[in-house]
Amino acid sequence: MKIQIHILQCLVLLICSELSANETIVNLNQIQEKPIHLAKYMYVLEDTSHQIEFQDLRLNDSKLPFHQNPNAKEAFNYSYSKSTYWLKVKIVNPYEYEFVSSLVVSYPRLKTLDLYFETNEGVKFIPSGYAVAAMDRPYPSRNFVFPIVFPKNATSILYLKVQSPNAINLPIQLWKQKSYDRHEIDDHVLQAIYFGMTLAMIVFNLFVFLILRDISYLLYVLVVLSSAIAIATHNGIASEYLWDNSPWLDQYAINLLISVVLILFLIFMRTLLQTKKVLPRLDRINWILTLIQLILPILYIVNFDMFIKWLVLSHTITSLWILIIGVICSFKRQRIAYFFLLAFAFLFLALIISTLRALGYIPTNVFTMEGPQYGSAAEMMLLAFALADRYNFIIKEKEIAENKVKINLERSNLELEEKVKERTFKLNQTLNVLRKDLFVAKKIQENSISVDVKLLEQLNFVFKYLPVSEVGGDFFDITHLKDSRFRILVADATGHGVHAAMITMAIKGLYDPIKEFELTPSKVMEIFNEEFMDNFVSLNSLLTAIIIDIHFEEQTIQFASAGHPSAVLIQNGKLNLLAKTGRMIGLKKQTQYENVELKFESGNRLFIFTDGVYEAFNQNDEEFGEEKLHELFLNTTHLSLSEVEEELLKSLQNFQNGQERQDDLTILGFDL
Repeated sequence: MKIQIHILQCLVLLICSELSANETIVNLNQIQEKPIHLAKYMYVLEDTSHQIEFQDLRLNDSKLPFHQNPNAKEAFNYSYSKSTYWLKVKIVNPYEYEFVSSLVVSYPRLKTLDLYFETNEGVKFIPSGYAVAAMDRPYPSRNFVFPIVFPKNATSILYLKVQSPNAINLPIQLWKQKSYDRHEIDDHVLQAIYFGMTLAMIVFNLFVFLILRDISYLLYVLVVLSSAIAIATHNGIASEYLWDNSPWLDQYAINLLISVVLILFLIFMRTLLQTKKVLPRLDRINWILTLIQLILPILYIVNFDMFIKWLVLSHTITSLWILIIGVICSFKRQRIAYFFLLAFAFLFLALIISTLRALGYIPTNVFTMEGPQYGSAAEMMLLAFALADRYNFIIKEKEIAENKVKINLERSNLELEEKVKERTFKLNQTLNVLRKDLFVAKKIQENSISVDVKLLEQLNFVFKYLPVSEVGGDFFDITHLKDSRFRILVADATGHGVHAAMITMAIKGLYDPIKEFELTPSKVMEIFNEEFMDNFVSLNSLLTAIIIDIHFEEQTIQFASAGHPSAVLIQNGKLNLLAKTGRMIGLKKQTQYENVELKFESGNRLFIFTDGVYEAFNQNDEEFGEEKLHELFLNTTHLSLSEVEEELLKSLQNFQNGQERQDDLTILGFDL
């Protein structure tokens, strides 16, 4: 009997040791260009009493009932929970250097989101969540971002404390810092496209309303405007740019705005589909639902916990009702109802997905989080088509009425043919004028980026500027400040062609008066950003830029980079990247840029370029990339600058293998 007990004890110890050995640990070598989703690695502790503090957690870690959620792949979803959640994960850095990363929680409606970062050197506490003002958070972003530096050859532990009255969704990702920086730039561009398209729709249809005095266009403008504000609140843009320290709005605004959108949509539907005339009995329900969407938000403000789920449920019911009305009107063969039904089907699907995710019935991932924005974009475009078709239908009816009173159809056809010929002739004239203007614009742009002959004598450098079309969106300028100091600007406007070329003219007009200021590059960049936002924010354009001051006597380089691709300084056969020190120009006023100073030696080389240099694609849609560009610079240090330039263009041409360039190309090389 004693032998059996002894054997049983050994088995228990063996199982315990095996479980301990199988504890999930994240290895940083798993991170490539894409992030790691930490949900499947994390251990979770639910604190219903809100009594557990971090020190208690550390002392009693092994005794507390932490567990993993096998169903969590990209995120945790706890719906509307009053509990406090503690999450932890062990992360090992196997490298012989510190690993710079970003921990990202891409869900902006978490009130408390505190990070405890435990290493051999101690514990670092970083508070966040919408209860913390945006300016006091560790990283300015529409999401919650924690910059983390993992010590070399060490195991660290991350603890997250989460509590929120809103639905608790936790899409947690761990990025390489450089990859996340690039991802954030892409995200800002996508957001700029969406809100730029929204603004264009609003302005265009507002003008149509002022011309036609058709209330449908005004209601459409209000629907699109309220939807855009709701989307900005949903994805955190509003918290970043509209209000940066209002926990009340972060908690309540999204559901209040959804109610506003639905009320406007009900009124817009009644006007567009004429439900009072076509469906008089069902039209009364529209008013009932409108009244519900007015009353429930008030009760929701009075008692959040009691009415939040009722309000979310009412959103779903109201959306379903709008969809049903669209189906019924489509069966009644209302032409405009087809567009309306298709438009709202996209938005309804996105709202249903968002609601089910908030209630915890479906998982949280990129599709379920960004669905409302995609649905809103599709709905906005299709409703615009509906209004356009309605307008076309009115025009056609008018044309039919006019044709009935025409006496001589043949004479009308002849007159129409003459008008077509006349318009064709005018169009050809206009086209010729445009071609001439484009040629002049090309010459103007070439002159604006021409290099002074004196600079060619004073500096040992080469440059190459190759726009995709006649004109492009790249711009550079070299200025001799005084003595042995030179200032270099390289900028890249989003897009290319005529629009981007006009932005470069704006860049030159803004930069010329300030380029010789005796200020650091960062201060010049801040002035440049303010001037751009004051004068050209309505253009909905962004640009990256880098300003570099070279002081040959002191052998120093000072620079500031507004989201621009990293310039390359080659020193003793090694690369030193001049990385970005602030966000892109045109995103936000009062943006601050860090000023960085480097030392250089005689014989060093500096290359400054736009992203068109490495964003070249071959037939397999593979990118040339920064790594190949850097490797080329290192392998050609024995060549002259002109030979390096020729080698680069030849390499790009061979890589593309007949594929046309998709972006403007600018590169400057300096022998220091």
